[in-house]
Amino acid sequence: MSHANAPRSFKENAVIGVAALGVVFGDIGTSILYTFQECFHNSHHPISVEPSNVVGLTSLILWSLFLMVGVKYVWIVMNAENKGEGGILTLMSLVPLPFRFTDWGTLGLASLLGIAGASLLFGDGIITPAISVLSAVEGLEMANPDYTKYVLPLTIVILILLFSVQKSGTGKISRYFSGIVLIWFFVAAILGVQHILKFPTILIAFDPRKALHFINHEGFGGLRVLGSVILAVTGGEALYADMGHFGRVPIRLAWHVIVMPALMLNYLGQGALILMDPSTSYRPFYSMVPQGPLFYAVVILATLATIIASQALITGAFSLTQQAIRLGIFPRVKIIHTSEKVEGQIYIPFMNWLLAISCITIVMFFKKSTNLAAAYGLAVSGTMFLTSLVFFYVCHFRWRWPLWTALPLVTAMLFLDGAFLAANLEKVPDGGYLPLFIGLFFFLSMVIWQFGRSKLSKFYKERSKTLDAFYDEIDARKIRRIQGTLVVLSSNENKVPPVLRRLVDAVHVIHDQVILVTVLTDDEPYVSEAERVRMTDLTHGVTRVLIHYGYMETPDVPAVLARTQFTGGKTFPKDEALYLLGKETFIVDSPKLHERVRQFIFSVMSRNSSSASDYFNLPSNQVLELGAQLSV
Repeated sequence: MSHANAPRSFKENAVIGVAALGVVFGDIGTSILYTFQECFHNSHHPISVEPSNVVGLTSLILWSLFLMVGVKYVWIVMNAENKGEGGILTLMSLVPLPFRFTDWGTLGLASLLGIAGASLLFGDGIITPAISVLSAVEGLEMANPDYTKYVLPLTIVILILLFSVQKSGTGKISRYFSGIVLIWFFVAAILGVQHILKFPTILIAFDPRKALHFINHEGFGGLRVLGSVILAVTGGEALYADMGHFGRVPIRLAWHVIVMPALMLNYLGQGALILMDPSTSYRPFYSMVPQGPLFYAVVILATLATIIASQALITGAFSLTQQAIRLGIFPRVKIIHTSEKVEGQIYIPFMNWLLAISCITIVMFFKKSTNLAAAYGLAVSGTMFLTSLVFFYVCHFRWRWPLWTALPLVTAMLFLDGAFLAANLEKVPDGGYLPLFIGLFFFLSMVIWQFGRSKLSKFYKERSKTLDAFYDEIDARKIRRIQGTLVVLSSNENKVPPVLRRLVDAVHVIHDQVILVTVLTDDEPYVSEAERVRMTDLTHGVTRVLIHYGYMETPDVPAVLARTQFTGGKTFPKDEALYLLGKETFIVDSPKLHERVRQFIFSVMSRNSSSASDYFNLPSNQVLELGAQLSV
């Protein structure tokens, strides 16, 4: 159960805020490694290194941080929470049902927008470790050009090690994350202050007119540079997505006291350095560090910080996958809990190695962090734009804000997001296609899965019998009743599941006690124990049990039934009960090509998803599965 928003003292919020540094701010904190150099040196919008441009770009970065992260996420979007949880799928869960689903049970526009944003976040989870670790290790090139040949192999080794340790859980090592990232922000701030003192003129970048003058002076080129400036605000979504772990107040406190000041000081310092020496624009962050032992120490610190940033994105991808499974938009995959105390600490082997293979592949393909930057910005700007659209549904239709309040606010957010997104769309041919391709893969997977499951649910609902009709048929056929408890997992809470009829037809017996169990995922992250179970005694010795879970929880049907008090003081025979499941095999039989493709993809996903037995934590030696061939 999340208690992230429980009242805390200032001291408690401060301690939690520091602890949040490693998980929440690692991504945005390491953007200082590559943002400035990407603004000046790329193939799309090379900006001349002249004083007015340096000041203008610095101003643009500072105000992007303040408006896109500080105002939009920290003060506006983070108010959209579901029992303390955040993230775009949580935001989607807050949208009223009529806007999420059509009358036919398929996905509505609000759901499609939320799923598209989540899909791009998966792309972010793949690209972030690649560009972050690569950009940190590239610091070796400045220490000694002969080390250039080691950059790529070392990056791959670090990524392999990073993904290999995921199975052991992050609980033990995460306690060191916040300390390392705190040192990172301290070093970044000190480096920035040193160079600001050498060239204090850079402080005029706080004037927003300098950013506007830069865009006006550069014209279309000034707008195109937003495709690189977006790198400064990567990780903004993480503030919102990780809110449930730490709470709004600690994250806001850490942002305003530590993160934003350190980032702004460092960007100002980089701007001051480039004004003093334009040649440093190729590697402004590492150019701030004097050569010698300190330089190697900073490279090591930067590498550790980028590993931590990558860890946060990997963990986020695990959480995002878990939420998508619970919300019924992603096939079941094996989820391993790495902590007995903290439910949110999970490991998903399938997602881990999919991320690992994808990360290493794109590092080998793109080779340099500057080549990956084109791919990076599009995932971030696309997610931010879609978040603003879904936020409109929440503030207008859920919170009942009048249009004259909701529309101007969301329009302003979309204007900023849209400018960054438009600038990044230009980079599609040179790497921007990567997050689009990854996002499309996950988007189609989730949409096809939900569509197939909704058709399957409708198929069963139409063929399910009422309880009285089912038992009238049993009496007419003189089906024998045997002792024991049969638990039947059913998606339809109102009728008898067809799998029970298949069992009766196959063995011509039925148990004395039949428990029809339906597991429901609510639009809330957690469900209290008082609301967990709804039990109804029906006729013929049948009990209907509805088990409610939040989308952040893991189902355990035997444990819940064992805690449930049945009528007459009966207890559930946990070690003796038989669990009945339906096992569907899906066939491809549509005459239409696009339908055949959809059916094929759905059947492949179904075959490779985890069994319902594992998903509901059923004892394998007490499970009976009956198969059926279906077409959906």
